[in-house]
Amino acid sequence: MKGHLKWAFGRELADPSPGAGSLPTSMEAGQVYSFRTRPYTEFSPPVTGRFAAIKILGINNNYVAVAVLDGIWSNPPTFKEIGTTSIINEHRFAHTGGPAVFGVIREWWKPMSDLDEFKFVGTQPVSRTERSFYDAIVGHAPGSRTSTLFAANHAAEGEWRWSNDREDVVIEVEKKNAKNEAERAAKEERYRTRLSNLTWEQLQSETPFERWSPSPPFPPEEFTNAARAVVRSACDALKELGPKPRRADVRAVLKKTVTWFNEADEKAGNVIETEEREDICAVLEEMAHVARQKVLVEEIDEWREW
Repeated sequence: MKGHLKWAFGRELADPSPGAGSLPTSMEAGQVYSFRTRPYTEFSPPVTGRFAAIKILGINNNYVAVAVLDGIWSNPPTFKEIGTTSIINEHRFAHTGGPAVFGVIREWWKPMSDLDEFKFVGTQPVSRTERSFYDAIVGHAPGSRTSTLFAANHAAEGEWRWSNDREDVVIEVEKKNAKNEAERAAKEERYRTRLSNLTWEQLQSETPFERWSPSPPFPPEEFTNAARAVVRSACDALKELGPKPRRADVRAVLKKTVTWFNEADEKAGNVIETEEREDICAVLEEMAHVARQKVLVEEIDEWREW
């Protein structure tokens, strides 16, 4: 049937070429979008001059499954140009050759802010293998991952740099790591100073997880507000135990708090990632310290599932 192509899930769609560039009114599995890549790190050249593309592998009420394609272009690619691409395999640094596939929580789907010059290219069939990647993501299979859409930039630009400019990108990442390490050391020193003077009154006057904004990349506002309420409640409960609380009583309050985070994280689609984990553990450590039971910090890892 000329002018129409039958794609995955039995949908019949108009030939995508004439409408390329304008964003469709709804997301569909098989849609391909291009974007201009951003620098890999803050130490990279400020303008890349490169364009990449992603493909939507599947969608449900919670996730958009995304694959990064292996083409890199000097201009936004055409529908014909993406026809010979496949999913890129990641080899840079600690990656071991797995496909650049990940899930984006629907509330985190903000392509116009996460990717530059985001444009619709066309729609392709979704293969059986690609559908299996989607199934793994929505089923939380081991090895599947979630992220913001910015991860597509990191994969596309990072793999191009790894293949074509490896020596320089290694140096840039080393500079970034050195900066992060210096900031971490300074943060730890401030934290040690903070612990030595911390009181329940100070903890209760502060806003837990104050940096968890915006969402994405941090968890949804509903999750953050609930987490803050749980921490405040735990601080109140611990303070009521008095200046010399029993270890078992402090343990019960802390474990109840960790259990809440375990259950809430699962319900929210595993939104606790590295930065959130660090912040939660820091708050729990502070509570244990002020309750004079800092030895319980070692038990937190045994209770948590994130």
